Amino acid sequence: MALTLLQIVQEVAGSLNLPVPTSVVGNTDPDPILFFNLAKQEGRELARRHDWQDLVVEHTWTSTATEAQSSALPSDYDHLVPDVDIWDRSSNQKYIGPVSSVEWMRLNTGISGGVAGWWRIIGGVLNVYPAPSAGQTFALEYVSKNWCESSVGTGQAVWAADTDVPVIPDYLFPLGLRWRWLRAKGMDYAEEMATYERELEKAAARDRGMRVMFVSKGGEEDVPPQPFWNGTIDA
Repeated sequence: MALTLLQIVQEVAGSLNLPVPTSVVGNTDPDPILFFNLAKQEGRELARRHDWQDLVVEHTWTSTATEAQSSALPSDYDHLVPDVDIWDRSSNQKYIGPVSSVEWMRLNTGISGGVAGWWRIIGGVLNVYPAPSAGQTFALEYVSKNWCESSVGTGQAVWAADTDVPVIPDYLFPLGLRWRWLRAKGMDYAEEMATYERELEKAAARDRGMRVMFVSKGGEEDVPPQPFWNGTIDA
């Protein structure tokens, strides 16, 4: 069970020999207010520092017959995973991208061929070229901005209640709040920050996992099997 916002603040307050608050959100005392603001800062920073696997979402949508696919990027979208592939699962074909602005302009002059299509994000909307047929099932992976959630599992991009819990490793929050509080008070925080950075680095390394190694008799670099099109080509 992940630590709640209140439990995180209570743990840090106790470790600093401060009065342990009974509430955080809505509390008007100076220390809980500071802890609340530091907890929000900590959550945003942790979400930026690493693409945590619990924030990676596989999203599918039904295509429209337009270049702009308005359903491709959901409301909790923050950014695409670094090695993202966008697939038309209905035809088992991959779209190439993101293409540059120059390439996108050239494509829109009618230059194409060889692949299913290309994609580019413009103004926060995923665009594909050429426009696909309506009703196709498209898929991609993205990183959600919702680094915490309510007690009933509703994703959130900021704390809203004492019972909210982080989606990313909860044990990093007390470590982060401790050095941030010391810094805010003008105290020495170097040791606490160093401990936090070490733990963050280890947590991120564990979160990535190990890639499967494929052993073969050949001398070339081994790669996992790739999706393929099992149709036929007319002569």
